[in-house]
Amino acid sequence: MTFNVIDQYNSFVENNFIKSNESQVNVLKKINSIWDENKKTNLFSTSKKIDGVYLYGKVGTGKTFILNLFYQNSKVGKKIHFNNLMIKIHDVIKKSSNKDEAIEYFIKDFGKKFKLLFIDEMHIFNIVDALIIKKIFFYLAKYKIFLIISSNFHPDKLYENGLQRNDFLPFINLIKSNFEVINVQINTD
Repeated sequence: MTFNVIDQYNSFVENNFIKSNESQVNVLKKINSIWDENKKTNLFSTSKKIDGVYLYGKVGTGKTFILNLFYQNSKVGKKIHFNNLMIKIHDVIKKSSNKDEAIEYFIKDFGKKFKLLFIDEMHIFNIVDALIIKKIFFYLAKYKIFLIISSNFHPDKLYENGLQRNDFLPFINLIKSNFEVINVQINTD
């Protein structure tokens, strides 16, 4: 029997680092189940393969804690704050004459090292990020990088009232159709 993310959570509870929260345990179990299923899915599988998990909820619901806990137990992924990811993407774009090619090369190279990416605190506030995010996620899916994302916003609320938001709506549809969207409903921090 292997030590898993639920065992780690229970260890934190037993050592009084955290108080047990049934909602957090249920979210961890669900993410773990989706990740396990994703690893098993292959060309001959009849189940629809999803691109990842999108956790959202109010500030203080434990989204980052859940992400960190799963990250520490996965041993196959990389964790990055959304702002840092976008800084890296913009830097890659600036150094290239072909934006699409630069993004694809960056993601392809990343996919050679990692098959699981944890993106913490995803939010879209500016038009530049809004216009390139779908392309980034397209390449993440193309190179089979499974995502676990945390956000304070339901996908429908991302880039709300932003400039040219109609151009951003396909990204929202991509999240809602290709990701397991989970509301982390916890009232205590």
